[in-house]
Amino acid sequence: MNSAGAAHPKLLNFWYWHLLYWLSYLLVKYTHLALLVPLQNEASWPYLWIYSLITLLNIVITGLLGQHELLQQRPLLQQFKRLLLVLLPLWLLLVPLRQYLVMNYASDSMQNVDSVLKYFLAFSLVLLPMAGWAAVFMLIKTNQLHYNGVLQQQQLAKQARQARLKVLRYQLNPHFMFNTLNALNALIVQRSGPAAEHLIQHLSTYLRHSLKNQQDEFIPLQQELDALSAYMAIQQVRFGERLHLCWQLPQQLPALRFPPLLLQPLAENAIQYSVAEKAGNICLHISLQLHDNQLQITLAQQGADATAGWPDAQQPLNLINLSERLQLLFGNAAALTLSHSTTGFYSRLCIATEALHDSHT
Repeated sequence: MNSAGAAHPKLLNFWYWHLLYWLSYLLVKYTHLALLVPLQNEASWPYLWIYSLITLLNIVITGLLGQHELLQQRPLLQQFKRLLLVLLPLWLLLVPLRQYLVMNYASDSMQNVDSVLKYFLAFSLVLLPMAGWAAVFMLIKTNQLHYNGVLQQQQLAKQARQARLKVLRYQLNPHFMFNTLNALNALIVQRSGPAAEHLIQHLSTYLRHSLKNQQDEFIPLQQELDALSAYMAIQQVRFGERLHLCWQLPQQLPALRFPPLLLQPLAENAIQYSVAEKAGNICLHISLQLHDNQLQITLAQQGADATAGWPDAQQPLNLINLSERLQLLFGNAAALTLSHSTTGFYSRLCIATEALHDSHT
């Protein structure tokens, strides 16, 4: 939104209260004059048009003044001083104007009253509504400055959150590239051209997915699963027949949008604690299902128990980063269950489907 568009609601709000104040003042004045002047055996209409004229001048001059000053970002004390620079001369101008109009077109009942008293009354009658308008404007200005401060704090918090999310998202495991290049080198030495070509294709798919999603925007769930599939295919090339993958996906994926690279830490640790540190063949189950308005994604070694708990004093750094990223993205709408024991590695990610619909902006 440009500055003109942002200022538009502020000006509408100002003109609403500005007109409401002066019209309310005029209504009170009309009521007062309609009741008081006839008691003095005088006509009310000259007073009515005189105060209508003075009020109209106030509406135009203070309206333009308020509109100009409202768009300026100034401290309240400085703002008040600038108001006085315009309101004081306006006040001194309207006092003799009002007095002249009243004395010549409305009433001669004040002719015998001392001039000091007449002008004191004129000063007061012109000053009080103008002081009331200044108070209303300062309240609007105070509210605007407070609102701008809140928006600025929210913007800074959002920028800090986005920066933190980028840091957490782009902390790729350097061992992944090292091991993948070693596997590729082994295939080249063994002259396994087709296998090396497939490995390069999977690596290209995975890296393209990582580099393409540079912004903090959600992507279709299918794209994230394609990247996970490419990652797992690379690991199958690396570990050969020792790693078996069992995919359990619905025939038709839900139309949800998903944070990019969110499943990578789970995949890294599933490989680390289920295959890399264990001998023999490993069957890794990867499942996705919708249950009670929750998207559940599970990566687990066959026989792994989710109730075993994490045995180490501290979780791996990538899982700590994943937990923090989930908190930043979804708050309490996401839950992560992790365990690592002698039976293998187990992880389950649960995210409310409503959050996956609403979080993409």
